[in-house]
Amino acid sequence: MTNTDIFLGSGASLTFIPELDLKIILDGTSTSTQLVADALWSDNVRLVEDLYVGCKVDLYDNGTYVSTHTVSSNDTTSFTITPAHTLTIQDATDFIVLHAYGTPAPTTKTGSIARLSADNWLGLLETATFPSVEVEMKQLNLSLGGKRNFTHQYKGIETSSGGNLAYITNHGAWLYYALGQCSKVNATFTGSSSLDPATPPYTAHANNVHYLDIGETATAKTFSDTLEGHTSTGPIFYRTATDSSFMIPPVAHQDTATHFALLTLPSHNASGVIQNPIKYTFAEANGEDLPSFALEQTLSKLESSNTYNTETTAASESKNFVRIARGNRVNTLTMTANENEEVKMTMDLNTRTVHTLKQQEAYQARGGNSDLTNTTLFNYGSGSNTLAATGAESLEPFFFSSGSFSIFGQQFLKITNFTLTINNNLQDKRFLGIGNKKIKDAIPAQRTYEISFTAMITDDKLYEELVGANSQTEEIATDTVANGLLNLEFDKDNGEKIKIQLKNYFLSAANVTIPDDKGPITIEGTVMPRDLHLCEVTTHWVLQG
Repeated sequence: MTNTDIFLGSGASLTFIPELDLKIILDGTSTSTQLVADALWSDNVRLVEDLYVGCKVDLYDNGTYVSTHTVSSNDTTSFTITPAHTLTIQDATDFIVLHAYGTPAPTTKTGSIARLSADNWLGLLETATFPSVEVEMKQLNLSLGGKRNFTHQYKGIETSSGGNLAYITNHGAWLYYALGQCSKVNATFTGSSSLDPATPPYTAHANNVHYLDIGETATAKTFSDTLEGHTSTGPIFYRTATDSSFMIPPVAHQDTATHFALLTLPSHNASGVIQNPIKYTFAEANGEDLPSFALEQTLSKLESSNTYNTETTAASESKNFVRIARGNRVNTLTMTANENEEVKMTMDLNTRTVHTLKQQEAYQARGGNSDLTNTTLFNYGSGSNTLAATGAESLEPFFFSSGSFSIFGQQFLKITNFTLTINNNLQDKRFLGIGNKKIKDAIPAQRTYEISFTAMITDDKLYEELVGANSQTEEIATDTVANGLLNLEFDKDNGEKIKIQLKNYFLSAANVTIPDDKGPITIEGTVMPRDLHLCEVTTHWVLQG
C-alpha cells in the first residue's frame, strides 16, 4: 500500500504564489447567487475548489461597478456569493474582480487538472515555518449528569498562525510586503509589443515574458529604455506562462495593449555586473490593504509518474500532500547584520487561512514544475530563469562588510551588529457574512520602526545625542544624510543594492559596556524612527505583487 511509505524531507517543497486582483468574465447562465465563468475562461483555467472562500468580489456591468459581495464557496468554474445581486448578467460582457487579499493566482490548466502560479522560488531560505492550524475545542456539560465526563463537545474557530520565513538576503524586494507600496519602477523596457490582455485566454506575444502595467488610461505610452510609472499599490509585474497566456489576467487597464510595457529581464555581463537591473522605490501604505501572497507546501513521495500531482483516485491520493496558505501579510520584518555574517531577513506572517485539497481533487503542484533541481523555478537567477543563464551573481547574498550606517549626520565605521525591525501590528478580525469559521482578516494598526546596534566607541557623539536636546525628533529642513537622515545601505559586487532612509528619530538608549577582558569598549544603542524617507532596491528580482 502506498500509504505505508513515509514522507521524507527530500520530497518537501515550499514555493511562492502571487496574490493579485483576479478578473473573470461571466457567462449568461449566472444567477443572483452563483457567478459562472465564461466558456473562454473555463476552457483555459480550472479553479481549485473552495480556495477563494471569504474573498471579496466586485461585480461589473460592462465595465461599470455595481456591487461588492463575499465568496461563500467555489467550484472549478463558478462562485457562490453572499449577499445576492440584482444584475441581469450579460454573456461575455459583464465580469467580476476578486480582491487580491487571499486570492492565489491561477495559471492555465493542463487537461482537466487545476494549477496555481506556484512555480516561484522563495529565495535563499535559511529556515521556514509553514503556518500551523489550530482549532478551538469547546466542551460543555449541558446541565446533565450521569458521568463525570463532558456531555457535549464541538469545534469552534479555526486559526492559522505561526508562519515564518528566515532568509539569507540576496535581494531586498521583500521590503515591499512590509512597507506596502511600490511608488516607482525603473527598468529597461522594449515596448508594448503585441498582446491581448483583455480577452480570454489573455495571450501575450511570447512565453515567459513580463509586463508592467504602467497606469496609463487614455493615450498610448511611448516606451524608452527606462520607464517610470505604474499602479503604486500593485500589481507590479504580470508574467506569462509557457503557452503565452497571462498567469493571471490583467485588471486595472485591460482595455488596450498599449498600457503594458514589456520588461527586459536583468542579466549579467562577463564581469559579473548586472545589466538592465530593476530599481524599485518602496513607500509606506497607510490604508488597510497591505499586499499579500500565498505559500504552497507540497509533501511528495517523488513517484516518477506524478511527482507533484494529486490524483483522482483514492489509491493514489497518499502520494502527494498539498496545503496552500493564503492571505499572508507581513506582520514584522527584521533585517539583521552581524559581524562577519551575511545580511539576514526574517518575516513573521499573518495568515488568513490554510487550504487543504479535497479528497481525490486533481491538482498539479508547483505550477507544473517537476524539476527536482529547482533551478527552473522563476526568479532563480534571471534571464531564462536558470542559474546557468546568468551565473551565480544574483544568488550571492549581501554581507555585513558591504554595509554603511549613518545617523545624526555622521557615518559610524565601527558598527559590529545591526537590527532593523518594521512592525505592522496586524490585528485579527472576523466579520459577519463570510459563512466560514476559518476565514479572518488582518487589519494593519500602528506601524513602528526600531533600530538596535552595537558599536565600538570612538567618541562621545551617541551619548551626547541621547542626553542632549538636539536629537532628530522634528522635521528636518533639507532631507539629506548630512542633515540627519538615518541612512542604511548594503551593496553587492554585481551592482545590486538596498538603500533605506528614515527620519524623525531619537536615540532612546545608549548603554556603555566595559568588557571584563579589557577589550574594546562598546555602546549599545536603540533608535526609534517615526517615518520612512526612502527605500530603494536595485535587484534582479521580478516582483509579482
